[in-house]
Amino acid sequence: MKKNGFTLVELLGVITILAMLGVIIIPVISNVVSNNKGQLYDVQIRNIKDGASSFVSENAFSIEIPANSSLGIRLGKLKELGYVDKDISNPISKTKFSDDMLIIINSDNESNLSYIVCDERVSCNTNVNIYGE
Repeated sequence: MKKNGFTLVELLGVITILAMLGVIIIPVISNVVSNNKGQLYDVQIRNIKDGASSFVSENAFSIEIPANSSLGIRLGKLKELGYVDKDISNPISKTKFSDDMLIIINSDNESNLSYIVCDERVSCNTNVNIYGE
């Protein structure tokens, strides 16, 4: 007797195996994509901090940040001056970062600077002098 195809049991077996693989693989892929977006977000925030750091170092003589004080600068100003890419975007929300986003530059006792990007993940004290306003 000649066989010209698959039996119903064979087809159901293949479909069951494919469904089980899908149940296992789809959540794994979803987690990988989510983790990559988070890492890319951290890279974008680091780029903003690097732009603020470059701005401060290139303008050190015209900008004074006394010890134990803070200075704010808007992301729009860093974009305008060319320290940050104009199209920098949030990979999680898939939108551009707001030009009103505030970057706070803190100076400690020894004039070491630290940078905080105030976004939806980090809330900041906005009672600081803001450069250019």
